[in-house]
Amino acid sequence: MQKNIIAKGIDVSYSNGRIDWDKMKNNVDFVIIRCGYGGNYANQDDAQWLANVNACEEKKIPYGVYLYSYATTVDKAKNEAKHVLRLLEGHNPDYPVFLDLEESRISALGKDKILEIAKVFCERITAAGYRYGTYANKYWYDTYLTDSWYGEYPKWIAQYNKQCTYNGKYDIWQYSKTGKFNGFEGNFDLNYCYTSFVEGDADGDGKVTAADARKVLRASAGTEKLTNDEIILADVDGDGNITAADARHILRDSAGIE
Repeated sequence: MQKNIIAKGIDVSYSNGRIDWDKMKNNVDFVIIRCGYGGNYANQDDAQWLANVNACEEKKIPYGVYLYSYATTVDKAKNEAKHVLRLLEGHNPDYPVFLDLEESRISALGKDKILEIAKVFCERITAAGYRYGTYANKYWYDTYLTDSWYGEYPKWIAQYNKQCTYNGKYDIWQYSKTGKFNGFEGNFDLNYCYTSFVEGDADGDGKVTAADARKVLRASAGTEKLTNDEIILADVDGDGNITAADARHILRDSAGIE
């Protein structure tokens, strides 16, 4: 049984067309944006990537990224990582960069080769300072993505059902592809998030509040110990240490002045 839902979100691509983010921001806590597919070629960038990422940053909507993978070799995986990193230049997503694994030509490789490809992609994404995650449906996780390595990184799982029946741990559940919002045409993919990825959210409730600042201040004074996941979220200035400066940043952010 998963822990409590802390955020509700959507994932979007060119297929959703141009989105009125002034209206949409009131419906979602986070967005995962398709940046493109395959290797590092401009014609394989998602047609709405730039509009979507700029809008999420402007409206202060936490977001992540996914790339639809066609990689069947290590070299192609490296090229796909280059594709993502080119598009992420100048951007700083809160949520991970997800490798979208669902192509039959990839599943035909077998689980050992898929693992090798995922690791190569992951190494390049994390070396650039971004979080890596894996996206796949339940069948893929049960059949191909069974190595314990995947559990070291966030898992985003697709299963269109009243409940997710995957037995392993997962961080985001894509539970519907037919979501509707008032004032919007067409369907949206709907997601529940169970793990906080938002910088400054040291207590993991999905929001940055004064309580997070107090928690970080206690940690900086040595009166409270943070978990590794909490440290990642609490070190907002990125200096590798939890200090009162981090607490001040978080407090200003919670007040909307940073």
